Amino acid sequence: MATRAETRRIRLAQWNKIFSDRAGSGLSVKDYCAQNNISRDSYFYWQNIARKDALSHSKLPALVELKPPAETDAHNASSINGMTDHDPHITVTVGNATITVDSGTPKELLSMVMEVVMHAE
Repeated sequence: MATRAETRRIRLAQWNKIFSDRAGSGLSVKDYCAQNNISRDSYFYWQNIARKDALSHSKLPALVELKPPAETDAHNASSINGMTDHDPHITVTVGNATITVDSGTPKELLSMVMEVVMHAE
């Protein structure tokens, strides 16, 4: 089994070089594959494997379920969240996820949350 895993790792490394070379070439996948005698089916097969491998090794934070405050009054709820009517804030909706942040939200936190939301399946 170790040989099979090592063979896959080597092939994935070779394909990652091909993906990088193609991206730097400025050619479309179709033209790059034709120029380099690569099957487009193989290209997309290994691209899918490379993406899954990259996601499985990424260090994305674990998702935590957040529940809204028990208060139904919008003013009290915003005070609980640390926001007042005078704080600038933004609401971002991606798919079924809605994220509201204020001017005090750290950029790093927002970046991590957006990355998790964008890669959620």
